[in-house]
Amino acid sequence: MTDCGRQLLKNRRPESVAMPALSPRQVLGGPVKRARQVCQWFCLALLANVSGTFASANSSPPVIDELVFSYIQSWKDFYPSQAFAYGDVESAAAFEDFSEERVGNWLALNAAVMGALDVALSGPTEAVNELLQTDALVLRAQVEDELANWEEDAPLTNQPQWYAEQVSQALTHLLVRDQLSAQSRSEALISRLDGVERLCRLGTLSLQSGNAMRTRRALNVLESSQQFYDDGLRELVADWPAVPEGPSFDDAIDAALGAMADLQSHLQDDVLPVTKIPTSIGVAAYTAKLQRRTSGLYTPESLVAAVGEELRSVRGLMYYEASRWAQAQTDRATQYRLLELTDDERLDASLVAMESDRQSNSLDFLASFTRLTFAAESFVAANRIATIPKPTTLLIALSPAHFSGAAVGGVYPSGPFDTQADTLFYIPSIADDAPQLAKDGFYRSFNTHFNTMILSHEMFPGHYLQYKVAVTEAPMLRSLFSNGSYVEGWGSFVEELMLDAGWADNAPLTRLAHLRKRLENATRAYVSVQVNTAGWGEEQVLRFAREEGLLAPQFATNLWQRVVNSPLQLTDYFTGFWAFKRLYGEYLATADEEPTRVWVDAVLRAGPLPMTLLGPEINRLIAP
Repeated sequence: MTDCGRQLLKNRRPESVAMPALSPRQVLGGPVKRARQVCQWFCLALLANVSGTFASANSSPPVIDELVFSYIQSWKDFYPSQAFAYGDVESAAAFEDFSEERVGNWLALNAAVMGALDVALSGPTEAVNELLQTDALVLRAQVEDELANWEEDAPLTNQPQWYAEQVSQALTHLLVRDQLSAQSRSEALISRLDGVERLCRLGTLSLQSGNAMRTRRALNVLESSQQFYDDGLRELVADWPAVPEGPSFDDAIDAALGAMADLQSHLQDDVLPVTKIPTSIGVAAYTAKLQRRTSGLYTPESLVAAVGEELRSVRGLMYYEASRWAQAQTDRATQYRLLELTDDERLDASLVAMESDRQSNSLDFLASFTRLTFAAESFVAANRIATIPKPTTLLIALSPAHFSGAAVGGVYPSGPFDTQADTLFYIPSIADDAPQLAKDGFYRSFNTHFNTMILSHEMFPGHYLQYKVAVTEAPMLRSLFSNGSYVEGWGSFVEELMLDAGWADNAPLTRLAHLRKRLENATRAYVSVQVNTAGWGEEQVLRFAREEGLLAPQFATNLWQRVVNSPLQLTDYFTGFWAFKRLYGEYLATADEEPTRVWVDAVLRAGPLPMTLLGPEINRLIAP
């Protein structure tokens, strides 16, 4: 990395480009006309810098470093909640302002950065070193996504669930991290509650339509958030120090609750009656988004073809593991009976056995996940699969009920602004007083064999480790603007890597849990394409999920909502998995001794890049 690049990662502005005397906050907060003038000036100045630099011999253009630095500062200002989630303490007391003026300014800035990047990347290749080229392409992908998301998806007017998600997770990191003093945390809470109120007021004024299913989902999320704010939040902050000037906690909570109630009423009375029934985003939009998300690797047609082959081959592997399980039975009569069954019958029996080995309450469930997490960490270290940074910084807890993703949980990494902050591992949850049928379906899905397998995906050497290494080893923008295929593909790939290394003794039912998950990943990608290009509805999706995908009850129930709400994200697991399979296979073909840790460490140090950029970066890091 150049000295200039190191400066940027330490948040020191280099002297290579003379910038106007305006902070990113001023650029994004001023009048639209002034902001666009600044953006145009910014672009022209950078283009002039590029031309001048290319004309000089033996130099690398600092324009890319400057673009990266300036963009990150502006991004932090526009998305303070995300910045705070990634460890930026200064963003704790800010909250998103998505007024028309600020969104217009943000789009103008992104367009200007896109123009500057296009010129920088069109110059002589030898004038830009490999690392800067990679980072320029990462930034370009981020800018392209921002422009498409705001201009094509129109979240302010047509996406009720987008508002509900912002509200649902507005206080997550503030309530669980210890980066702030008690007084600063109280002040940040009041500020964020005010932001939630303003966001809900904006939604009440701006939302006009949307998807019917997503709107109903938004209503459910808002209801859960209201319950949490009214009960759990008041209890949590009861002993926090008061803010000397400004509203009390109760007053700020009441104001946010009032705005949420108004938004709910607007959705129920004004938006829901005019929402659209179709769940597809359309063939053209889906095709463009898929190609952008996979860096041009897949079209809908090529993805369906690849998934079809995966569905056939994985079913065969599952038959083999079911037979291995049958042969491992110690009771000879049971073993003989199972081996006499057809492949499908034996597979069904093995899945029943897998789902029968499970917890039945939240405390045991949490304790099991906690034990498995640290067992996986020890296994990775002992088997030299990866280098694990110390100390381990993890907070493991049940996913709060008010989270929209409580049923599936999630990993919330520390981020590059505070690399030693805790990663939040919220494991899936269901209330202990939920109906017994719902609890049975939940714990059958999250059975012991599945949980043992999925720990490698979520923690070691999966999401926890990939983010922990990236925020300390890779350029900052790669963690901030992570590539979905890398993130979910890595988690899916290391499930197999760990089992091949002997994790959980490679027990047949644990391996079967991985293969079932792999089948689910293929199913997700397949139905994503079919819903958005072939008009599939809920009944077709669920039938395919049960009959071809063999999905567990909880995952089959969630699939329809996920394919409607996150159609492109669902493809990441499959596309990323196979990209990593190919890269690892290429490496093994030429590797010397002890290949696993060398390659894994390089993958993690590269950071979550688009998969088309990852291979050269791995080679660069491995090369002596």
